[in-house]
Amino acid sequence: MGPMIINPRLEEYKLSRLFGGAGRESFSCSLTAKIESCKDRLSTLLEPRLHYRIEKIANVGRGFVSLQGSTTFKSLKLSQALKDSDEIVCFVATVGSVIEDQIIALMAANCLSEAYVLDAMGSVAVENMVEQFHQRNGAKFAEEKKSVTLRFSPGYCDWPVTEQKKLFGLFGSEFTGVELLDSCLMQPRKSISGIFGLFHTVNPHAFPPYNPCQDCNKKDCIARRI
Repeated sequence: MGPMIINPRLEEYKLSRLFGGAGRESFSCSLTAKIESCKDRLSTLLEPRLHYRIEKIANVGRGFVSLQGSTTFKSLKLSQALKDSDEIVCFVATVGSVIEDQIIALMAANCLSEAYVLDAMGSVAVENMVEQFHQRNGAKFAEEKKSVTLRFSPGYCDWPVTEQKKLFGLFGSEFTGVELLDSCLMQPRKSISGIFGLFHTVNPHAFPPYNPCQDCNKKDCIARRI
């Protein structure tokens, strides 16, 4: 538990999705030039940091997940995903505020396309960092005959974004480098918080974890995991 540094990778097919390319990595010449220019200085703008802690689950019922202590998350799909779990991994990740300052400076200079490209890169970078963390834990816990569920963040599916307050409350006075605003948005803006479950299994690779996207008709969701 505690802080981790995970260097994000810039996955261009995910960048393409943000540009409306449906995962295809081909860009126009002008967009390619802007992407390459931003990539050259991206590493100097990222300050990756991830904090996490593991909490024990006390009870999972229909529409709620209660942790040992006094925290209860309320979400039907979350409870379905965590119904077999006895622990959850809670995390808060960010790539820092320097990239946000640069985006604001580019907008102030009317360099709107460059600002948009850098903004998309920041989103892809923090998402990749969290994905690496999730995958590493999946491999680590498989050795202990445990499996991990899919990741969930407040504001996705039917989990209210206001539940951010409960999630951040689990970290207490621990400095995560991320501030939760009254709106339940995070600052720095390129930050992700969330959880995933841990459950015991004889064969960690026997069954895929529950995926709420299979029951969802929102086919155009950019976070769709099918």
